[in-house]
Amino acid sequence: MSVVINISKTYRKPIQTYSRLFELGASEKQNLAFLIGGCVISFVSQWPVQARHAFANQQSIDELMGAILLSNLFLLPLIFYFISMVMYIFAKGLGSNILGVELRMIIFWAYLAATPILLLVGIVEGFFGKNFQYFIVAGFWLLIFLTFVYSGFKGRSR
Repeated sequence: MSVVINISKTYRKPIQTYSRLFELGASEKQNLAFLIGGCVISFVSQWPVQARHAFANQQSIDELMGAILLSNLFLLPLIFYFISMVMYIFAKGLGSNILGVELRMIIFWAYLAATPILLLVGIVEGFFGKNFQYFIVAGFWLLIFLTFVYSGFKGRSR
C-alpha cells in the first residue's frame, strides 16, 4: 500500500497497521526510507518558522534554511538511530525478544506517521511564535508519537 494510506490508517487503527507492516517484514532499506521521509517533512515544517525569523531579524533565509537542512537531514537520523539503540538495550534488559530492525521500524514509522501533526506545529510556531498555542500543539504531536510507538510494540506482540 502507499505510504499516505498507511499513515491515515495509522491514525485510525495503529495496532492493525503495525501488524500489517510486520507481516510484510521489516527491512533496513524500508526503515531508512521511513526515517528520511520523516526528516524531509520535518525540514518542510520549519519553513514558516525560519521565514518568520528571517523577516524579524532582517537575515537571509538561505542561511537559516541551510542550517535546518543540515540538522534535519544529517543530524536527526543519527539521533534517531541513537534513540533506537538505547531503546533496544533497554528492551533486551527487560527480556524482550524484539529484533533491532523491528524496533527501528516501530520508531521510524511512528515518526513518519506523526509528521502531519509536525507540519501543524511548524505552522503554529511560524504564525504565533513559541507561546501557549505552540506548546499545546507540540505536546499533542509528542503524545501522538508516543502513542504510535506504544501501538507498534502492541502490534509486534500480536
